[in-house]
Amino acid sequence: MEIKHKDKIKKPKIVVICDISTSMRFCSELMLSFLFALQGQVRKTHAFAFIDHLESISEDFSGANADEAIQSVLWRMPSGHYNTDLGWSLQNFNDGYMDTLNSGTTLIIVGDGRNNYFDPRLDIFSLMTRRASRTIWLNPEPPTLWHGDSDMPKYAPLCDNVLKVGNLRELVNAVDELMTH
Repeated sequence: MEIKHKDKIKKPKIVVICDISTSMRFCSELMLSFLFALQGQVRKTHAFAFIDHLESISEDFSGANADEAIQSVLWRMPSGHYNTDLGWSLQNFNDGYMDTLNSGTTLIIVGDGRNNYFDPRLDIFSLMTRRASRTIWLNPEPPTLWHGDSDMPKYAPLCDNVLKVGNLRELVNAVDELMTH
């Protein structure tokens, strides 16, 4: 009898919350494509999108066609004349999905942190970051633009890492960072 050991590659569990508001539309498709591509690289992905409320989009990404999945999400949550409310979206997460976060989960937030002067709900975000093993924020804006209605100066200290991701090259670098740590 010969015993063979198979090296197990531990795939991470990821929770992604993606801003698809008007200010993020220029890179929403890129970020949603990234999310679709992650499906095979991770053990479990819980995916959410928000503008003024949070919706689970995991089911949209269960098929084989990335373009259909992305268009389904963007059609269901069209940009319009309503304001981004990340704080309310975090409340929605707290009410229905907090159990998706645990010590084996990486939390990824994709967004510019602009909250239109609404309550940023730092209490909920802080709880989320404590429950997750690490929190990564992918933001298309550099820190020099984090003023006005941006709550990034408040969210950033609660994250393990904030990466500027506004184009494909920066996204590739961010993915390298995520998968090697």
